[in-house]
Amino acid sequence: MDNLYQERKRKTILFISGGLIGLAIFISIYGVGIINPFSDSLICKGYIEKDVAQHYAGWLLYRNSPWQFPLGVGENIAYPYGNAVTFTDSIPLFAIFFKIFKGILPRTFQYFGIFVMLCFVLQGAFGALLAGLFNKNAAVDCLCAAVLVFSPVMLERAFRHCALSAHFLILAALYFYFSGREKKGFKAYLPFYVLNLLAVMIHPYFMPFTFGIMFAFAIEKIYSEKGAVPALHILGSIAATVAVGYAIGIFYVGGSLSSLGYGYFSMNLNALYNPVSKGFDNWSAALEVKPNLLGQMEGFNYLGLGILIFLPVAAVMYVFMFKKQIFSACLKFCKEHFGIIFSTAALTVFAIGDWIRFGGLNLFRLPIPESITNGIFGVFRANGRFGNMLVYMTVLFVLYALLKLKKPMLSAALLALLLLVQIYDMRGVLASKHAYFTGGTGDMQSQEVSLTISSDFWQDAAQNYDFALYIYSPVNNSCIDIAQTFGRRGKAVNTAFEAKVDYDKYNSLCQNTKEDILWGTLDEDTIVVCPVETVEMADAIRQNGYSVFYTDGITVICKSKFSENDLEKYKSSGDFRIPEYPYSLQ
Repeated sequence: MDNLYQERKRKTILFISGGLIGLAIFISIYGVGIINPFSDSLICKGYIEKDVAQHYAGWLLYRNSPWQFPLGVGENIAYPYGNAVTFTDSIPLFAIFFKIFKGILPRTFQYFGIFVMLCFVLQGAFGALLAGLFNKNAAVDCLCAAVLVFSPVMLERAFRHCALSAHFLILAALYFYFSGREKKGFKAYLPFYVLNLLAVMIHPYFMPFTFGIMFAFAIEKIYSEKGAVPALHILGSIAATVAVGYAIGIFYVGGSLSSLGYGYFSMNLNALYNPVSKGFDNWSAALEVKPNLLGQMEGFNYLGLGILIFLPVAAVMYVFMFKKQIFSACLKFCKEHFGIIFSTAALTVFAIGDWIRFGGLNLFRLPIPESITNGIFGVFRANGRFGNMLVYMTVLFVLYALLKLKKPMLSAALLALLLLVQIYDMRGVLASKHAYFTGGTGDMQSQEVSLTISSDFWQDAAQNYDFALYIYSPVNNSCIDIAQTFGRRGKAVNTAFEAKVDYDKYNSLCQNTKEDILWGTLDEDTIVVCPVETVEMADAIRQNGYSVFYTDGITVICKSKFSENDLEKYKSSGDFRIPEYPYSLQ
């Protein structure tokens, strides 16, 4: 009993210590301003691209939508039919929770800073626990936690795509995979049930990781225990995850869950040592950027110079560690861990995709039918992200070699050196991120994103009208900024910026709205973002008493609720004009 108590105490201390390391690293890079839930200045425009602005817009629209089932669906997101907040990548777990308190929350409230901070904390916590499975020295384990928190693949996601910062789900799954090997019964599988549910409620792209590691655990259990119970747990977890996914609205939008893009957003064969990502020209102070294709920025899987240097060192250490038994040790490991080896290989192959690319070269294409690549595989079209599994298994390969040294001081010294090299290698990116998020000076690279709308017109429009119908085709970034503006006021939009859209309903609404303009039946509480496309429409606008405004490069049609003073103010404060008939036909 005393031993059990001491072990639990040790794990608790490791968890807390690792979490504090993650918190310290987060604050050292991003400061504390982004954590403030009552300030949205750092996320409303976007970061590197418009993704986080989209996530914020989705939350604003969802929080003011009436409650309905599925719980994660908000009618204001894709008015009047609604859409699921999971498809705006707004972290349904947090969105649903904070919507409960919408009556007391201020108009400006964002949880994305808190979420990313928690991702860093939990990355450190589970990193320390994972290291603690192979080493009993707390200081050494905490150094491992720091290495895992300074993972380039997690840092690259932070605030560019907040939900995808939850790499702690991968580390937690690996921890329970290794720690649960001797456990029996349901308690050995319970952590995977929880992680799979968290994955679907944070971002479905983590499900292949958590399910893949659970599969590895279960298949090895089937082999060692000679029974089918582990397979039943996989089916049970799938059923539970599908049920929760249904409850948050993943299946709310009709049609296929797949989209085009598989293979384009793939992982290049040079990804592990190619230090280039979207927004940053070079993550390395020592390595040159290698060529890849544009879409493969999504397959950023750079290991960092510290890991790259220690990778061959670790291989040599294993040789000396096992000496003449090295091959038998490798065979034993493969026999005992064939499940995790298979899952890692499968996710890596999926990440590379049907086109095998090295640098800027297309080497060859696997003969996979397009019905599969655009269908089944298209559910996870940004396939390059799944190279993260290979990244973390490679890091563990290095860390384990250092953890198994007989002298803790030597392990600590080598881990500290690895960590310093890792940080030194990324110092340019880290300094750039710190400057951006703390309001400092430095090379901002491509972190800054501008609002596409700036006229005071939009704020007043969101005050005066209940609905903004955006019927441009194709949809562009301005729809996200319009969605934010109306979302802050608790109003509704139909701007199709979600990852999954029912285009039959969307196109039908667009056509019906144009007919409302032609017949003079457009709701007076609606503004329509739409170019005047035909003489017939121009005639109808004039005859039915609608107004046309042109601001920020966007044409708006509505029953005017603006005073003459308002219109003069808009003209003097920005890009705004009132076109004359025939309204600059487009």
